[in-house]
Amino acid sequence: MAALDTSIVNVSLPAIMADFGASLDDIEWVVTGYMLAFATLMPLTTWFRNRIGHKSLYIWSLVIFTLGSVLCGLAWSLPSLVFARIIQALGGGAITPTGMAMISEEFPPHERAKALGYWGLGVIVGPAFGPTLGGWLTHVFGWRSIFMVNLPIGIVGVLLGVAILKPDKPHASLRKPFDFWGFAFLSLFLTAFLLGISKGEHEGWTSTYVLTCFALATLGFVGFLLVESLIPDGIMDLTLFKFPIFSACMTVTAVRSVALFGGVFLLPLFLQQLQGLDEIESGLILLPGSLVIGVMMPLSGKLLNKFGPRLLTIVGLLGVAEFMFMYHTADVNTSTWGVILPTLVRGVGIGLLFTPVMATALNNVPNAKAAMASSMLNLIQQVGGSIGIAALATMLSHRIRFHLSTLGANVTTQSPAFGIAFHRVFYHAHELGYTHAESAQIAQQAIGHSVGLSATTAAFQDSFIFGALMVLTGLIAALFLPKSGQQPVGKSNEAALSAME
Repeated sequence: MAALDTSIVNVSLPAIMADFGASLDDIEWVVTGYMLAFATLMPLTTWFRNRIGHKSLYIWSLVIFTLGSVLCGLAWSLPSLVFARIIQALGGGAITPTGMAMISEEFPPHERAKALGYWGLGVIVGPAFGPTLGGWLTHVFGWRSIFMVNLPIGIVGVLLGVAILKPDKPHASLRKPFDFWGFAFLSLFLTAFLLGISKGEHEGWTSTYVLTCFALATLGFVGFLLVESLIPDGIMDLTLFKFPIFSACMTVTAVRSVALFGGVFLLPLFLQQLQGLDEIESGLILLPGSLVIGVMMPLSGKLLNKFGPRLLTIVGLLGVAEFMFMYHTADVNTSTWGVILPTLVRGVGIGLLFTPVMATALNNVPNAKAAMASSMLNLIQQVGGSIGIAALATMLSHRIRFHLSTLGANVTTQSPAFGIAFHRVFYHAHELGYTHAESAQIAQQAIGHSVGLSATTAAFQDSFIFGALMVLTGLIAALFLPKSGQQPVGKSNEAALSAME
C-alpha cells in the first residue's frame, strides 16, 4: 500500500488537475510532496524502532497512513490534498524500511536475496501496478477512490499486525537520544533542494526564489554532515559509506528510482495528453510491464547467486535506459504494441536491479547496522525518485516552451507552410457551410493546435532521452559491485568496521 501510493495517482493527475484547476507545475506536488515526506521520515525509523520496537512502529505507521488516505479522499482543494498526502506519507515512510529491517534481522545473509525478492514484490510492483489500478478506480469511481480504497485494507492490516507480529521491546541500551539537529538539517536540505529543482523552470534558475532554495539546501547539507560527523548517535550512520560496495549500491538505487518513478510519471501523461486515452486504457497498457516485474523479482534472487550482482546490475541499467530511449520517436501515431514493448524491457531491467542491489548492500555491512542500512537505502530510493520526477517534469515543461517558440517562429503568416495549411483547412471548413470569417478562425485554431501538438510530442521525446541518459550514469557505480554472488557477511564486516573506526 505504501509503495503503491507513490504512483497510483499518476494516471489520475489530469482528472485532479481539471477538478482543482491546477497547472502541471502545481500538480507535481501531489506526487513529490508524498515522496518527500515519505523520505523525510525514513531516517527516523531506526530511532523509533529502538524506542518502541518493530511491532508498535509498524502498526502505528499503518494507522497514520490509513488516516492520511481518508483525508486525501476528502480533500477540497489542491493544497489540502498535498497536506493530506504528507500525513499519508508520514505513516507510509516507516512501513517500508521497517519491513526491510525485519527481514534483514530474521534471515541470514545467504537467504536474504530470496527473502528480499519476495518482499520486494510489494515495494517495486506497488509503484508499477499503481497506474493500472489508479486508472481503473478513477475511470469507474472517480479519483478520490484511489485513496479511499486504502481504508478497508488498512483496517485489516492493523488487525493482522496486532494478531500476528511478535512483540519486541527494545533493550534500554538501544534508546539513544534523538538527533534533533541532524534531522532538522536533513529535512531542510531535502525540502529546499526539491523545491529549487521543481520550480527552477517556472520561476527562473537565477531568480531569488530558486537561488534562496539552493542556498538553504547547501546550508542544510553542510550542517547535516557536520552534525553527523560530530555526534556519536546521529540520525544516519555515515560510517556505512566507508564500505565501497554499499556506496555503489546507494548510487545504483538512486538511479533506478529515476526510471521507476520518473518513467511512471511521464508515460500516463503521454498516453492521455497526446494519444487521448482515458485513465483505464492507459493503466491497462502499463499492466504487462508490471507483470514482468512481478515475475522477475523472485527470479532475480536466484540469478544473483549464479551470475553475481555486477552483471545483473549492468544488464538491468541498460534495459531501463533502453526502455526510455525506445520512446524517443513516440508520437500520437505510435501503436499500442509500440508503447507496451518498452515497458516489458523496463520490467526485466527493474526486476534485475532491485533484489541484487539490496541484498548486496545489506550483505556488505555489519549485521548490527542492517536496520540503519535499510533505512538509508529506502531514503535514497525516495529522494532519487523525487529528484527524477522533478527533473523530468522540469525538462518536459522547458522543452515544450522551447519547441513552441521554435515552431512558432517557423510557422508565420508569411511562411509557405502556414499558407498551405491555412488554405487547406479554410476551404474544407467553407465547404461544410461555415462563413469566410468562421472558416478563417477554424483554420487558425487548427494550425495552433497542430503546432502545440508537435511541440508537446517533441518535448516528451526529449524528456525520455534525458531520462535514459540519467539512468546510464549508474553504470559507473555498477562497475564497483562484486562479480561473484558470494558476499562477505556478518563478523568479517564487523571487523572491517572496527578497523575503519
